[in-house]
Amino acid sequence: MKKILIIASNSFTGSHLTHYCLEKGYQVFGVSRSKEYNCIMLPYRYSGNAENFSFHQMDINKDLNKILKLSDEVKPEIIANYAAQGEVRNSWRYPDQWYETNCMGIVRLTEELRKRDYIKKYISASTPEVYGTTEDNLKESHNYFPSTPYGASKLAGDLHLFTLSKRYNFPVVFTRSANVYGIHQQLYRIIPRTIIYLKMGKKIQLHGEGKSERSFVHIRDVAEATMKVAEKGTNGEIYHISPSDNQISIFSLVKMICNMMDINFENSVELITNNYGQDSKFSISSKKIRSQLGWEPKISLEEGIQETIDWIEHNWKTISGMPLEYIHKP
Repeated sequence: MKKILIIASNSFTGSHLTHYCLEKGYQVFGVSRSKEYNCIMLPYRYSGNAENFSFHQMDINKDLNKILKLSDEVKPEIIANYAAQGEVRNSWRYPDQWYETNCMGIVRLTEELRKRDYIKKYISASTPEVYGTTEDNLKESHNYFPSTPYGASKLAGDLHLFTLSKRYNFPVVFTRSANVYGIHQQLYRIIPRTIIYLKMGKKIQLHGEGKSERSFVHIRDVAEATMKVAEKGTNGEIYHISPSDNQISIFSLVKMICNMMDINFENSVELITNNYGQDSKFSISSKKIRSQLGWEPKISLEEGIQETIDWIEHNWKTISGMPLEYIHKP
């Protein structure tokens, strides 16, 4: 049985990758700094192969030796690292904490992992934020112009990994996904938060008047793409994961959700001029992963949103009592 170590296994993306790998017959070792959350936020709890998963509460910044000990004991062929400070807006308030995890945490971890020859692939979950605001369908070779501390801190970690790849042949591959969404996502994210606010009758604030444009890719499509990169990707290469034709403004996205829930849009939103220093547009091309690795997204934006609406409806008693805002953890 193949083994994979997933760091930040109870994060949104990490938990779905855990579920995907369990369904594909992997033995999965999960590491996260936080305890496992409510099971409705952890898709792998519903896997028929859950007995092949073990969870270990460890912090990449505080428990490096414990993580390395676990890795040496189980000797995973693949390590996927999703540990990050990932909230763009708050990176302006606590930039040092974003660099500590997104850069220095990576440096300390991979400086040790590069010495382990049992590792066949290290997946680094990067971000299109390293490019800054984009107007074109960017390829992986595009120049970097990060415009937020989050993007800059992630780029700093990426650049260190590039040096390890070139000097030591460290088997790193990079994934950069469009905006990921789906069931089990953190409730403060735009799609679940919009659905919840509409159910509660609360006004949805659209910062920057909702003009920011994003592409949205479903989390199960991302998990499949990630494992294609892990199993067939070329070491040292970057792979974009994005749909082909669903660039949409936040204004139009919220309006779509209102229509799907049969709720009046104009009465449900409040337009705010300030966009809190976030980039106005991301547009990345995924031709490389499609042509080289044979990946294609399967879930449309409409299908994914309807699934999320149904998931929130089904779990409303629990979800309605959960925090709806981002809670910062240093």
